[in-house]
Amino acid sequence: MESSAASASFLEPFFATARADPGRPAVVDNGLVLTYGTFAAWVLEVAGALEPRAAKPQPPVGVVVHHSARDVAAILGVLAAGRAYVPLEAHHPEARLEAILLRVGCREAVATAETGWQPPVEQVVRPRWAPAAVASVTAPAPRRPGPRPEDPAYVLFTSGSTGEPKGVVVPYRAVAAVVPPLRALYGIGEGEFVLHFHGAGGDTSLEEILPALTGGATLVLDDGARDEFARVAQEQQLSVAVLPTGFWDGLTGDLLHHGDRLPASLRTVVIGGEAVRADMLERWRRLGGTEDVRLLNTYGSTETALVTHAVQLAGPGAPALPETGGDLPIGLPLPHVGQRIDETGELHVSGPGLALGYHDAPEATAARFGERDGARWYRTGDLVDEAAGGVLVFRGRSDHQVKIRGFRVDLLDVEALIGRCPGVSSVAAARVDRAGHSSLAAFFVPLPDSEPGEVAAGIRDRLTRTAPPHLVPSLIVPVGALEETHTGKVDRNATRDRHLSTVEATR
Repeated sequence: MESSAASASFLEPFFATARADPGRPAVVDNGLVLTYGTFAAWVLEVAGALEPRAAKPQPPVGVVVHHSARDVAAILGVLAAGRAYVPLEAHHPEARLEAILLRVGCREAVATAETGWQPPVEQVVRPRWAPAAVASVTAPAPRRPGPRPEDPAYVLFTSGSTGEPKGVVVPYRAVAAVVPPLRALYGIGEGEFVLHFHGAGGDTSLEEILPALTGGATLVLDDGARDEFARVAQEQQLSVAVLPTGFWDGLTGDLLHHGDRLPASLRTVVIGGEAVRADMLERWRRLGGTEDVRLLNTYGSTETALVTHAVQLAGPGAPALPETGGDLPIGLPLPHVGQRIDETGELHVSGPGLALGYHDAPEATAARFGERDGARWYRTGDLVDEAAGGVLVFRGRSDHQVKIRGFRVDLLDVEALIGRCPGVSSVAAARVDRAGHSSLAAFFVPLPDSEPGEVAAGIRDRLTRTAPPHLVPSLIVPVGALEETHTGKVDRNATRDRHLSTVEATR
C-alpha cells in the first residue's frame, strides 16, 4: 500500500495498519468517521498527484490548512510523496501567504477546501476525497526512491527579528527521530483517542497527528474542544490531549469554578509552550479526576523538531519535583537529544532532531547552528538552570523572544513591522500578562503633525492585512516618549509599566 516514500519513512506503520485493519477508525472529524483504509486512500490520492518523476529534489508544496481531516490527509500525502510541505493558514492575510509561496519557490499547492483564494502556483491539487472511500487501496508504482534523511520534510515560518518571517527547514531525518520517542512518552497505541487540538500551521500539530496515526490510534477533531473541552473529552472518550499551557491553565480554572470533573477516559494531558507555575499545578491537583491523569510538561523549538525535553508533573508515577522557586521544570532530554548549558546559562541542543537551518538565510543559520566537539548544536536562546535530578528549569531568554498564546514572537519583528507604518517615529513592543493570559502591546511615538489616533488605526489595519494574528498587538498605544535604560536603550518593560495602567484606567 505504501507510496515510494512511505515504505522507508515514519509513515510506514500508518500504512501497515491500513493494510492489516482497514476498518479501524483513523480520524473522527466532527462526527465523520474515516477508517484507516479510507484515510490511506485520501493520503495516496495526494501523493499520486505530487510524486515527482525526476530524481532531483523538488521544491516544497504549499498546503492550505483549515483544521480538518482534509488538512491531515494533505500533509501526510505530501510526506508520502517524499516532498516537503509548507502550511498556509487560510485565516492569515493573503499577502503573507503569497509572499511565503514566492520565497520558498512553491510551484504546487494542495487546496483542501474552497476559500476564494487561488494560490499563485503552477498547479493546484484539489482532491476528490469521497467520505466513504474504498476500504483498501493499492499504491501506485514507485516513481523514485524514498526521501533521503536530509531531504526537507516541512518548512515552517516563525517570527524573525526584521519584520520578515524565518522559514525553518526540518528534514525527514528529524521527524523520523522524534516520532517513536513521542509515541512512547505519550503512551499512544491501539484503542487510544488522541485530540487534534492544534492547527496544522504549526509543528505542535505533528505531536498529535504522527504519534496517533503511526500508533494505530484514532485522531479526533471537534470544533467544540476549545469552548467545551470536558464535554468533548467525555463524548469522544479522549485518552490523550496535547494542550497549550495557557489554555490548560484557563481550562483548570473554569472546571474548578463550575465544579466539573475530567472524564475517566482521559489518562494523559501534555502541556507546553509557556512556563508552568507552581500555583497552576496546585489548581490542577484540586480538580476532580486528575489523580489518575499523567500531566506531562514538554519543551522544544521549531528548530529542534517538536519536543526535546519532558517531565511528568502529576499523576500516577510522577516523581517528586525539585524546589525551583516558583516555575516548574521543563524536563529531562528525550533519548535522541543531546544538551549542554554554556557559561551564560543558555541551553544548546544537539541530535538527529535538528533542523537544516533557515530557508535561504545562511547568516541567520550560522548565528544559531554551529559545530562543537564533532556535533552540530542549536542555540535555543533559552536560559536555564539545572535542578536536582538533572531536570532543567526555564529562567528567561537571551534575546527578545516571548510567547503569545503559545506562539513564538520576536518583539523586534513586531517593532520592525510597526516602524514601517506611516506616522511612526519609534516603537516598543512588550508582552502583557493579565489573569494568566498573555497578549501583545505596542507603544509608539507618532511623528510631529500626525494625528495619533489615525496612526494607531493605520497600524492595526496594515498589520491585520499583512501579518498573522499573533503578531497583531491587542493594544496599540500612542505615547509621548519611550522609556530608556541608563545606557540610552529603549526599555520595553518600563515603557509598558508606565503606560499600561493609564490605558486600562481609561477603558
